Amino acid sequence: MQEVLIVGCGEVGVAYAEGLRKLDPAPKLHLLDPTPSAGALALAESAGIAVHHEPGRALMAADVVLLATPGGALEQVLDALLPHLPTGIVVADLSTATAEAKQQADARCRGSQLTYVDVAITGSVALTGSATPLLYAGPDAPTLIEMLQQLGAPLTVLSGARPGDAMRVKLLRSVIMKGLEGLAVECLPAAEEFGVSEALWDSLSDVDKTGFVPLLRAMIRTHPRHAERREHEVAEAAAQLESIGYPSTLTRATERLFGATNAAAGKSFPEQDGTDGVISWLRSTNR
Repeated sequence: MQEVLIVGCGEVGVAYAEGLRKLDPAPKLHLLDPTPSAGALALAESAGIAVHHEPGRALMAADVVLLATPGGALEQVLDALLPHLPTGIVVADLSTATAEAKQQADARCRGSQLTYVDVAITGSVALTGSATPLLYAGPDAPTLIEMLQQLGAPLTVLSGARPGDAMRVKLLRSVIMKGLEGLAVECLPAAEEFGVSEALWDSLSDVDKTGFVPLLRAMIRTHPRHAERREHEVAEAAAQLESIGYPSTLTRATERLFGATNAAAGKSFPEQDGTDGVISWLRSTNR
């Protein structure tokens, strides 16, 4: 029987423990956390899962280790684990450690003859549990890949990627997704104040018809040529928020970004066509 060690018993660790114990056949699970959450202890008691408060000989039987710890603790976690893990096993890092920290962790694990894989969670575990979409970067580990797929997780294996690349993609994605969330937080209370919330939601539904990625590509493709008009529109949008005393921090920052594009375009308007050409031009402006 395969044995899986989950290190870290917060929301993520518990979600994967719950998903793994429902597989058929289910692996033998071990939980490791010096201060496991109440949810982890309740799950362990109901499912007969062993809970360990510190690394030791009991962990030597693990085939796969899932790290579900805070990203900033990765180095300390490896300090504690590496002396106890058998060679040849797979360490899948689900933490939010930086790409550089994951590269260093990969080197340490390879030095201990362990296979290290960077696995970045790109959705909300609170909503979809162990079936949340994942990005995979690192050596091919068929046992791990099969296990994650059995959990129902949409798994994207980044071709030719090294550990750290999955986290790099996740954080770049966060620039867009968390930025969008921030703008929504800035906008929606004002929409409620104006009494037009439902109309706003309806007006946003055209994105569902277009598709988010095609829309984003179109925005970038047309950005330099329409930046001046869009800058004025964003300024008006910010002024509308401010007219009722609502913050416009992110909206004003967007206005400044369009202004920077206008200034750059005035010196060297992009000649390239298409999204890729505009992205190359944006890089050349060194903004």
